[in-house]
This record gives sequence, C-alpha cells and structure tokens, in this order.
Amino acid sequence: MRELSARNVCISLGILAVIVAIGLVTSSFKRLKSTEYGIEYDIFRKKIKDLADNGGLHAGPPGFRFIKVPSTFISEELNYETCVSKDGLAVTYSVRFQYQINENSIKPAIIKYRDFENWERVVVSAGRRAVQHGCSEFSIANFQNKRDIIQSTMFDNLQETLEGSNSTGDMGVYTTAVSLQLVDLDIPVEYRSAVADKQSAEEDIQLAKNQRNQETTKARTELLAAAEQARKILDTANNEANITVREAVLKAEEIELSFQTEADLIVNIKEALNLTSQGVLAYMANQLYQNAPKLKVHATEPANISWKGELLNS
Repeated sequence: MRELSARNVCISLGILAVIVAIGLVTSSFKRLKSTEYGIEYDIFRKKIKDLADNGGLHAGPPGFRFIKVPSTFISEELNYETCVSKDGLAVTYSVRFQYQINENSIKPAIIKYRDFENWERVVVSAGRRAVQHGCSEFSIANFQNKRDIIQSTMFDNLQETLEGSNSTGDMGVYTTAVSLQLVDLDIPVEYRSAVADKQSAEEDIQLAKNQRNQETTKARTELLAAAEQARKILDTANNEANITVREAVLKAEEIELSFQTEADLIVNIKEALNLTSQGVLAYMANQLYQNAPKLKVHATEPANISWKGELLNS
C-alpha cells in the first residue's frame, strides 16, 4: 500500500510538473496584430525591453506582457472647440489630424507616459495647443479669406509640437504629424453681422454711385439735347433775321429807286417845260388831283392850294 501511495504521489507530481511546464511555455508566447507594435514588459523583473516588436507570435520570459500601441495612422478629432483670434475674438473650430507613433520612440514614451491611453491624451492636448496657437496668429478677418493658409499654419505648429524642435531642444511627444484638416470655422455672430452690414453699406454706396452716373448721363444727354435745340432755334432766328434784313434792304432799295426815278422824272419835266420850283409844285398838284378825282381838301386862308397861276407864268 505504501508503494502504491508513493507511486500515486509521483504521478501526481509529474502531472503537476507537466501542467506547470505547459503553463510556463504558454505564458512565454504572446501574439501581436499586424496593426500593432508591442514592447515586451517583464512583470516579475519590472523590466521593459529596448525595442518594440511587430505583428506576429513572439516568445519572452514567463509571465511577460506586451504594452501595445497602434502601428497605423491614428486620427483624432477636436470638434466645436474654441480658440482666440489675434484681435481677441472667440472662434469656434473643428479640426481632424492624423499622426503616427515612432517605433524607435516607444520605450521612452512608455517610460514617460506609462501606457498608450495616457500617451494618446498627451498627443491630443499637444494637438489642441498647436491648433490654438495657429488660430492666435490670424485676425478675425483672415478666417473668411485665408482658410488654406490658416490650415497650413496649424499643421506646421502641429508638426513642431508633436515631433519637437532641434533649435529649442524640445523632444515633442514621440510622434510624427501626418496631416491636418480644418473641418469647420464659425466666427462670432457680432462679426458676421458687422460684415453683413458693411457689405450692405458697400452695395448701397455702389448703387448710389451707379444711380449718380445714370443721372449724370441723363443730365448730360438732356443738356446736349437742349444745346442742340438752342442751336437749331438760334440758326432759325439767324436765318429769319437775315431774311428780314434782306427783305428790308431790298424794300429800301426799291423805295430809294422809286424816289430816285420820280426825282429824275421831275427834274426832266422841269427842264423840258422850263418850270420854276413853284411851277413844278403846281404840276405835281395837278397830277395829284388827276389821280385822285374825288379828293376833297378843306383849307382856310391864307392857304393856297392852286398853282394854276404859276403854271401860266412859267
């Protein structure tokens, strides 16, 4: 019986040893996904490995574990957050940025931040600081017409914040900035109202200028038309005046010719009949009576209306 009991104990111990060995072997292998980096950490010795491993099955000391981080691009979003412009106005923005973990920087990052969750929070905070710094470099007016430049400036700040700067000795947060997208910008309502009022005023000013130009053109057209009408009236008046003057000149010449002809006739008669001046007057009076037989003349003394004696004396 004692021999049987000893044999059972040995078998039990052997089985236990096999189980322990299987457990130790099993705990010495860990698998990583193809999208992960893993840095080996010995939980018993409290020691971390220098280099990270890629995806696959990996062996290590019994009981070790992997501290895992993504090996692909990581995308973070900052939605509807607030920054302050260069001129002190609050701007609401939404930004999406991508970064990648540096494989060779995993150990110092894990030592500093302990795990990926803490590391990620630091990266997000650094990204937020970079975006807000970029926002503060522009005045509120630039957010409407320089969006591409603002996005580029934010990405430059993100690179320097995540990757560090040799000039300042800053190590950054052990990641590489890949890209940044400025998804949305919302400027203050008061500024939008002011801009709308300004645009409306500019439109009113332009409308007034157009109306002034139209009225000026209309006035110039009316002035030209009035000047043309005045010219026509003046030309007509000048023509009519010239005609009237010409008619008067011709009439004067006609009267002058008539008088001259009559004067020449009288002179000829005087010379032909050898009349005196009184005889000429008597002749003319007789011609008047002959041409106007019904002429009636009333005269009182001492008026003399008969030149008969002068004709006879002549």
